[in-house]
Amino acid sequence: MKKNQKIGSLALLLILIIGYPITAYAADPYALSGSESGSITVKSYSSHNDTWISYIDNGIKAWNGSTAPVEISISSPSNNSIQAARYDDSWYGLCTKSYDETTGYITKFAIQINARTIANAATSFSDFAESVIAHEFGHVFWLCDNPRTKLRTLMYQKRDRNVLKLPQTFDIDNVKAKYE
Repeated sequence: MKKNQKIGSLALLLILIIGYPITAYAADPYALSGSESGSITVKSYSSHNDTWISYIDNGIKAWNGSTAPVEISISSPSNNSIQAARYDDSWYGLCTKSYDETTGYITKFAIQINARTIANAATSFSDFAESVIAHEFGHVFWLCDNPRTKLRTLMYQKRDRNVLKLPQTFDIDNVKAKYE
C-alpha cells in the first residue's frame, strides 16, 4: 500500500511540475533589484556643463526612445540621482541601489559616471559616455551585467562602448517581460 502511495504521489508531483506554467528565459538577465514600474524620475543634473548634460540626455533618450515600457523623467524632488565626475576608481559607471529586500523594488538609486576612465578608454567620447549612461539605467530596470546570452546586449561589460550605446532587442525584451 505504501509503495502505491509513493508512486501516486510521485505521479501527482510530475503532473504538477509538467503542467505548471513556468516563465523561462534563454538567459538569466535579471539583477536582485529594480524599479517597481518602468516609470522613474531622476534629480535635475543641470549643474553639469552643457556637454555632460547632452550625454546624460542622450543616455536617457536611449531608453525613452526604445520600445521598452519605460519612461525616465527629470524631477527636482526625486531621491534618485546621476552624477558625472572624475573618480579614482577603475569603473566607467556605477549604479548604487537601495531596495526593499522582500520585493526587490528600488527605493533610491544613484548613478555615477566616471569621466576619468571614459576619457582614458574612449575613441568616441560622446558615444562611450552615452553607452555607459544607458547601461547604468538598465540596472534600474532590473538588468544585470553580463547576462548569459550570445545576443547583442547593452548590459555586456565587454561591449564596444564606442559603438553600442542603445538598448538592444535582448535588453528591451527582458524589460518588457518585467513590466508588461
